[in-house]
Amino acid sequence: MRVRRFVGENVSETMGKVKRELGSEAIILQTREFRDGGFFGLFGNKKVEITAAIEEKPVIPQETSRPNYENNVERVKLPIASHVSGLKDQSEGLQMEIKSMRLLLEQMNKQMAGVGEEKSVWPPALEKWAVHLQNRGICDNLVKRLISHVQQTLSPEKWLDDSQVYTRIEANIRQICGQIGLIQPGLDKPRIVALIGPTGVGKTTTIGKLAAGFSIVDKRKVALITADTYRVAAVEQLKTFGEIIGVPVEVVMTPTGLSEALLLHADKELIFIDTAGRSPHHDVHMHELRAFLDKAQPDFTMLVMSATTQSADQQQIYKRFEDLTTHLIFTKLDETGSAGTILNLLGQTTLPIAYLTNGQNVPDDIEAATPYRLAHYVMGDEIPHE
Repeated sequence: MRVRRFVGENVSETMGKVKRELGSEAIILQTREFRDGGFFGLFGNKKVEITAAIEEKPVIPQETSRPNYENNVERVKLPIASHVSGLKDQSEGLQMEIKSMRLLLEQMNKQMAGVGEEKSVWPPALEKWAVHLQNRGICDNLVKRLISHVQQTLSPEKWLDDSQVYTRIEANIRQICGQIGLIQPGLDKPRIVALIGPTGVGKTTTIGKLAAGFSIVDKRKVALITADTYRVAAVEQLKTFGEIIGVPVEVVMTPTGLSEALLLHADKELIFIDTAGRSPHHDVHMHELRAFLDKAQPDFTMLVMSATTQSADQQQIYKRFEDLTTHLIFTKLDETGSAGTILNLLGQTTLPIAYLTNGQNVPDDIEAATPYRLAHYVMGDEIPHE
């Protein structure tokens, strides 16, 4: 890994140096502001220092001729050969024991998993629907709820009518997805919207779509702020969005810098804040995120989650960010065939869902979350067949 230190007059200038020297894939290790010159640090010029790193590809050396040391190596190896053989036997024995224990644990887990479970048995006409819902990623409890609703509201002779069964299930799903909350621009002061969430879920692209929609389509006065100075690529991506749609972009490194940027754009109707992706398991990262949000005091704090994430992981992410979150956004719906995991989460929260994204195109591949659209993604386009 190559590590370099860069100094500039402001964040944008220093970030530019990082990009030119290390490229847009560089990772920001540390940022700080300091004063250069003056008297004991007073009255000096304000500077920005960024320490960045880039992973270098290892150089594989070519084979070259070398002196013949084989005889010497043999003389060194011979005295310890028997010892190595003994260690090998011990290692193989230990591996066999571990394998046996693992098999035993797997058998015990399977037996315990069956204890107390009551497997649902559905009429043949509804079995295909239960399987379809399970394949879409919907948990067993909700599958039971959805199929039971069909049994209770449709007479048995109508269970073979795919259209009526689909309508009943869809209506129940829409009821579960009923909490919707969209962004409304501010009147007397800017409406501040912060996007939070783990890494890799598409926060920066989503914030670009939202900003483009409100500024270009709705003709609103919009500003963008990024506090994601951990990745040069994220900063460059948002600055590119801003240039294309004619929206100012501010780069901030500290909560205080965020407050200053918000004051600078007090005349806007909407201010979107892009935060760095945070691991829900990393307490320090979560503490840093809280510090930024405490300064921003956003009107909307939207947790962005990918629909491609496994249901158990979605639940864990949600619980970690729950006390910071006011709304939900789901991304990458075009990349999964099991979007039913969304329903598993929505069935356990009263937080409203705001937007859905289904591609990389800005600003097209984003839509308001409505119960109808959510039901469409959860159910999929195909009606199951026997």
